[in-house]
Amino acid sequence: MPDGRGVGGLTGNRLQDTSSSKKAEAAHTVDSEFRRQHNMRKLCTFYFLCFAYLGLLPVIDLLAGGGFMDFDRMGEAAAAQTGIAWTSSLADMVRLASVEPGLWLLLLGSSAPLLAALTTLVIWPDRAEALRTWLRRLWPVGATGTPRSALVGYGGVFALCLTGLTLTVVIGPQNLASMLERPASMGIWAVLPALLMSALLDQGALLEEGGWRGFASPQLEMRFSPAMAALLVGLGWGFWHLPRDVTTGVIERLGAVEYILAYLPSFLLGTIAVSIIASWGMVRSGGSLWPAILAHGLSNDAFGLAGSVPVVEALTPGHQFTHGVSMMLAAGLALTLDRKVMFSRGKPK
Repeated sequence: MPDGRGVGGLTGNRLQDTSSSKKAEAAHTVDSEFRRQHNMRKLCTFYFLCFAYLGLLPVIDLLAGGGFMDFDRMGEAAAAQTGIAWTSSLADMVRLASVEPGLWLLLLGSSAPLLAALTTLVIWPDRAEALRTWLRRLWPVGATGTPRSALVGYGGVFALCLTGLTLTVVIGPQNLASMLERPASMGIWAVLPALLMSALLDQGALLEEGGWRGFASPQLEMRFSPAMAALLVGLGWGFWHLPRDVTTGVIERLGAVEYILAYLPSFLLGTIAVSIIASWGMVRSGGSLWPAILAHGLSNDAFGLAGSVPVVEALTPGHQFTHGVSMMLAAGLALTLDRKVMFSRGKPK
């Protein structure tokens, strides 16, 4: 029969083990909360820099003697000189900027999210690990994905965006019917590669996504579900375009009332919808940024194939509303089919 000291010893060990477990759990909770707060501070820094870099554009314009912020006029003038339509294609924008140097400021403004993300990553103490993680997202297959899961992500994003874009044309204003002329003349086997090419050369997708989905979404997913993170990033992404709408003449062309009541809500609906599709693609690919670039590019260029839909025509309330509703229906499909993953709360990393 064990003596009291033996029993007491076992009980004491159990109590000690339980106490150690509770201490470890408490330490893990404190560490997790510290990481969350740390990540939120980094996120706030990122968003501040996104707008701060845009604020540099008028300063540069002033130092250069002024006249370089009228992007609407410069885009039309460059298009007239070169015969190249002012679209969302980065390749076309570079060619237009070669004859209208002020358009380089527009490209710099589009790069603000990417520059803000890289600056934020560099200024914090964990820069080495953070930069490695960010660079890892540039691989076609994410760190937690497989080639098969990535293929599902890419194919799903393409199918969802194609569904949304088709609905946009079908239910959209009549003046957008011309969007189908070029694809119809190319044939199905030529249209699909052309869509991929135009999407992956899109100015906004290439210059912005390193910030929105490459940095902001993963930070938010440490605290929120992918769906909630996509909503928040979509809102931030949409409101970030306000300075663009001022400098490119969108507000002046529409008027403040129509812009606030019609254009802006429709535009935000579209950015939220595309953000959801992009985030779903990233989740499915294991964290790769390229499905998000694909979603952003397809959404921006629509069926324009980087040449047949002028920017001025696309930036109208009617187009933005039908585009936003159509893409939201496609995003709803992604949320419905993958609701367990998209609505599960993120874990600290």
